[in-house]
Amino acid sequence: MNQWLFTAIVLAVCLLPCAAVCFYAGPLSGLAAVQVGGAVTTSILIVLAESFRRQPLIDLAVVFGVLVTIGGVIFARILERDL
Repeated sequence: MNQWLFTAIVLAVCLLPCAAVCFYAGPLSGLAAVQVGGAVTTSILIVLAESFRRQPLIDLAVVFGVLVTIGGVIFARILERDL
């Protein structure tokens, strides 16, 4: 196991508090946790791409980061109607 895989494991553990906030907090806090979780997941994909020396994973991470941002904006717009 190299330092990149260790970093990916540490980042994956950092997703647990985000998941807990998504499940147990209110909708606005859940939205913030989803955005943070998306950023952490993008970081995990980038670290794994470096670890495995696979460039297509970098492309996947970039696309995932854009989709998380777009999804967060759409979710905020839907949430805005309910407030």
